[in-house]
Amino acid sequence: MGEPLREADVYDGGLPDRLSPSSGSLLVRATLLFAGVFVALALIIVPIADRGTATRLAAGAPDLDMMTTGSITAAPRQYTIHRSVLQAPGSAPCILFADSSRQGSC
Repeated sequence: MGEPLREADVYDGGLPDRLSPSSGSLLVRATLLFAGVFVALALIIVPIADRGTATRLAAGAPDLDMMTTGSITAAPRQYTIHRSVLQAPGSAPCILFADSSRQGSC
């Protein structure tokens, strides 16, 4: 039959001493793992949190006139309607005609 195995030749499932991690390297690995997680979260959360802030800031500006303009083409007349959010409620919109004449609250 063959010669019996020596105790040093039997695999016990553990790593050799040169490959087993020390407590210092475990701390470094854990630090790198958490740093990577925080960087990944920052890359995901910051754009989500930033979404819509420009709209909210612009909506709160006191001197911002959010004017809406639209053109209507109907034969034979063409005109453009201007309406500002700063106009008094119930006031007429500004209507600009193709011949440069105006009507309403311009």
